[in-house]
Amino acid sequence: MVDDSEMDPSLQSVLDQKSLKWIFVGGKGGVGKTTTSCSLAVQMSKVRKSVLLISTDPAHNLSDAFGVKFGKDAKEVPGVPGLAAMEIDPNGSIQDLISAGGEDAQEAMQGLGGVGNMFQDMAFSIP
Repeated sequence: MVDDSEMDPSLQSVLDQKSLKWIFVGGKGGVGKTTTSCSLAVQMSKVRKSVLLISTDPAHNLSDAFGVKFGKDAKEVPGVPGLAAMEIDPNGSIQDLISAGGEDAQEAMQGLGGVGNMFQDMAFSIP
């Protein structure tokens, strides 16, 4: 396997990264963020036990992309085993997400220390 610093710029190299935990997709309006994130999530679900796709876009385009109404609670994407999606209010608190994730999510965030606040700031700064 290739060192991360020498990673081949391909979808396959992303799918092969066993240590990968997060993928953030951002950019200006109309550049394909929803299409890209949905495509990545579907491909990741083929090689991972479970994948959670979270959108902070107030337009709620994930629901349009998959033809299913998503909300603040994770919901399985029909026809895509291992993939769940949710659309959250970008003005809401990440603490609501952590609470919804139960003890495991709370312990994970506590284990991050001050980095948890950085994740919160970063999550809500992505358009």
